[in-house]
Amino acid sequence: MVHAEELGGVALLADLVVPGAEPPPDVRDLEAAAAAAPWLLSTLHAVASTASLRAAAVEINVHHSTLQDRLAHAEHLLGWPVRTPQGRLRLQLALTMRNLALT
Repeated sequence: MVHAEELGGVALLADLVVPGAEPPPDVRDLEAAAAAAPWLLSTLHAVASTASLRAAAVEINVHHSTLQDRLAHAEHLLGWPVRTPQGRLRLQLALTMRNLALT
């Protein structure tokens, strides 16, 4: 459970992304990429929710070079970067919209 006052600007997304509606393009990209690579969602979630790529690698129990390889593959599947500041924000928003669409 999350209190609305804790959401900040994410509350605006909650008004736009509703369960059962057509998901936004980035969410569709995530779903298509996840279908091609079963490790993708857990890897991207770790990248989006940790302070560094090394911390993400530790969280999912892979070597940091394996994580780099996975991210290169994920970026290819998604069609956009996830290792730049802008790409990481886009990833965080896409994962948030995916969660909103599924609830």
